[in-house]
Amino acid sequence: MEKLEVNFEKMYYGFPVILTSFYDENGVAHVTPSSSSYSLKDMVVLGFNSKGFAAQHLKAGADFVVNLPDPSLQESVSYCGSRSGSEGSKFAAASLTPEASEHVHAPVVKECPISIACRVVEVVESEHFPGLTHIMGRIISRSVAKEYLNAERRLQIGKINPIIYGGDGVNKGFRFLQES
Repeated sequence: MEKLEVNFEKMYYGFPVILTSFYDENGVAHVTPSSSSYSLKDMVVLGFNSKGFAAQHLKAGADFVVNLPDPSLQESVSYCGSRSGSEGSKFAAASLTPEASEHVHAPVVKECPISIACRVVEVVESEHFPGLTHIMGRIISRSVAKEYLNAERRLQIGKINPIIYGGDGVNKGFRFLQES
């Protein structure tokens, strides 16, 4: 396999899209898409542009929920990605429903089959990566749609069908594990 060196602005080699939801200081529900996240045991790490609306609120210590949309929500994800939270809440315009979490002070996206309620525990900004903010959160609770669980209430891996984001800063797009 011949490989060519490239100089992309960035490279997303296939990450699941998440919708991060939180309340602002006035109690208004907000939602923003991202593909920069990972989870390990009871920790979630999210990556944001430091100047973004979500980063500013989460850096202040806001609780948040990581919501995993399925392909039926692609239009909602695209809408949320094309607007800033500074313009106002995107929930209604994106046809999404905020519901209060029972475990953290942040809204859950009702339409997402998986929601992970988190509390900010650390914010990491480094001179090595200016303009980027990493939000480290402790997972407080996990909620999964009943149809994604087996009789023993364990995850049915084959049911998970995330929206996958890939791109190089110019060419970008979505893919799916399964056709809807």
